Amino acid sequence: MQNLLMATDLSARSERALARAIGIARDHGATLTVVHVVDEDLPDSVRAALESGARQIVGDQIANLAPAGTGPKVSLEVVTGRPHREILALAEKTASSVIVLGVHREDAFADIFRSTTAERILRASAVPTLLVKDPADAPYRKAMVGVDFSVYSRRAIEFAAGFAPGAAFHLVHAYDIPFKGFVGEDEDRGRIGKEHHDTLQRLIDEEMKTLLSTLPSGAPTLTPVMAEGSVRQVLRQQAERLKPDLLVLGTHGRTGAGRAILGSVAEDFLGNPPCDLLAVKAW
Repeated sequence: MQNLLMATDLSARSERALARAIGIARDHGATLTVVHVVDEDLPDSVRAALESGARQIVGDQIANLAPAGTGPKVSLEVVTGRPHREILALAEKTASSVIVLGVHREDAFADIFRSTTAERILRASAVPTLLVKDPADAPYRKAMVGVDFSVYSRRAIEFAAGFAPGAAFHLVHAYDIPFKGFVGEDEDRGRIGKEHHDTLQRLIDEEMKTLLSTLPSGAPTLTPVMAEGSVRQVLRQQAERLKPDLLVLGTHGRTGAGRAILGSVAEDFLGNPPCDLLAVKAW
């Protein structure tokens, strides 16, 4: 990981994201580019004032979080345009390995009519996107990864293992018992549930062995977790139980019937993530 891109809207949420991005860049020996996008529809005089103000505000934040000689190399870009377009263009220009964003401020009424910048970036970019919610007090120590045995979740684990090498990983798989509603007796439900659980456990064991063989030496601890229920429900419940500081989901940019389950789940979590969220696209 050589280059990171962090986008700020000058809010307190973005300052947390900036602190996390600086920490990640420092830990990985990477270069960090910070970008603020000024709305292109504003009058020229207003844009000029906002650009000047943004340079001052972000420059002060960078100096405070990474004093000269103590932090990674950080550069600042203030550009005019549409936020998601300019962020994606700069990510490509700088060959960034990760795009770092602050959490989106919820506005239920407005969000009915427009996608957030984070959603647009997640859909359009092949670059992994980190959405920062919590204070960056320490490197990530516990990561929870949604697993559906697809290439998307496998890619997410592989990337996250290098992204947060000091974290313990909990691989969470949600399952449903087939035809559960048609089984009448409690004893039969218990037997079918155990059989399904045992089958899934064997599948997870096989997948785990394959996955471990693809990871480099020194790979993090991987702990499988299985729970019955919908993907969204199980991930929320396990996040509450495990208290991870990083949730990792694999996704891709396709829509419609070909969309991976975890791809749509990643977008659902953007508005209200339980912790920092890393969305990793397989391609």
